[in-house]
Amino acid sequence: MSLGRWASVHAMNRASIATTLVLAAVCWPAGPASAQQTSAIAEAEASPSASIVTIAPSQTSQEHWLEVDLEEASQRSRRTRNALIATSVTFAVGAILAGIGASQCEQITSSSVQNYNDLSCNTAGDVLLPLGGTIAGLSFVGMLTSGIMLGVSNKRKREIQRDIRRGQYGRRLQWDIPSGALVF
Repeated sequence: MSLGRWASVHAMNRASIATTLVLAAVCWPAGPASAQQTSAIAEAEASPSASIVTIAPSQTSQEHWLEVDLEEASQRSRRTRNALIATSVTFAVGAILAGIGASQCEQITSSSVQNYNDLSCNTAGDVLLPLGGTIAGLSFVGMLTSGIMLGVSNKRKREIQRDIRRGQYGRRLQWDIPSGALVF
């Protein structure tokens, strides 16, 4: 790097550092900013000796968030179930189209040594057989994917429901092998 280029980069770094320091000095005494001014914030700002008190999350707060998680998991499960139904119907439509296309074709046996069988299809068979086969193949992949996703989302929903039940009924007494004692 040439000396002239180094000096301009160094001066630019000094300028940006100086700008940042000036901006910080101007904003320092401004105080906290809030998107919505409420009376509690105004009262806390009015008395400088006010202390901030934090409250530990209560059991009802945890139950509330578990309920929110359960609702989200139920919606996710419903969406994946709908996707599984849609891909299953699409698979059936593709299989029907491929079947109709295959019915429009005739098998031609060749007299050559390799004994390859060819299909001779009319226009409907030429269109419906590959179209139906493609739709059925892609929707089969969608059925597998959405089926796996449905299993995972249902598992997550069951885990949340289990956590809610444990919170309602308390933890069970069980034997802890490493400590050799009963623990909750």
